[in-house]
Amino acid sequence: MGIVMSFKPIYAEQILRGMKDCEIRTYFGPIEPGEEILVYESTPVKAFTGLFSVREVFVGWASEAIEWLRQCCELFDEENWRFVEQHYVGSRRRLVVIAIERGSARRLPRAVPLAEVRRYIPGYRPPISYARDDRVFSLVLELSRGSGLDAL
Repeated sequence: MGIVMSFKPIYAEQILRGMKDCEIRTYFGPIEPGEEILVYESTPVKAFTGLFSVREVFVGWASEAIEWLRQCCELFDEENWRFVEQHYVGSRRRLVVIAIERGSARRLPRAVPLAEVRRYIPGYRPPISYARDDRVFSLVLELSRGSGLDAL
């Protein structure tokens, strides 16, 4: 199954270049080690730009995820720690999160703009965080290779 995950462009770059080795999100469903995640870069890029594999996963309360992140993530910088503290640990709500350790990462053969995906799937909106979406995952991989709908 294909997972699509949205990133601000700066964080997508860090993930794809190997400068960031973990990601934390509010839990919306399982992600398993070995799966691949399709990277969507939000505004101003608005394109699918790469893939990364999932090495390890932690699911649990945000407060528990901190220890896991400290053990598994060597490239989690101060800005990322501040974000985790503000949005997860400091939240008044007890949040279940998913923390993902990135495995290998690579750029797509070519970036696939959101507008191009919408020619095949009118009205498509990338997830705010992440979602399983086999149709978009497969389509983007084909489009990035220069194929298109005929190859599906």
